[in-house]
Amino acid sequence: MSEEESAAAASIARVSIKVPPFWRANPEIWFRQMESQFVLAGITAEITKFHHVVSSLQPEELGIVGDIILNPPAVKPYAALRDRLSSQYDESVEQRLRGLISGMQLGDRKPFVRDEEQGG
Repeated sequence: MSEEESAAAASIARVSIKVPPFWRANPEIWFRQMESQFVLAGITAEITKFHHVVSSLQPEELGIVGDIILNPPAVKPYAALRDRLSSQYDESVEQRLRGLISGMQLGDRKPFVRDEEQGG
């Protein structure tokens, strides 16, 4: 490979993407959005994905994953970061249902899906 071809390959390896701020309320959707951006930009390397995610985090999130940032796993650093953030911020289905039910005025009624759809 000539020096010119090598330089061209290096410039292709550096693709810029627009990284939105981390979305604590729905990390699963945020990571799906990031994956779409990685696909569109042709980014496949775990370490590159890792650095893009780290660049979008605020101090609170950085505190949660600080150990991973300071000592990234040799294998799948992006997956480790994603899994930690998702487990920290992603509500379980049960928690979401409890939140919905606690906000309803039930009186002597039992919760019913149609009531929630109609606003109570």
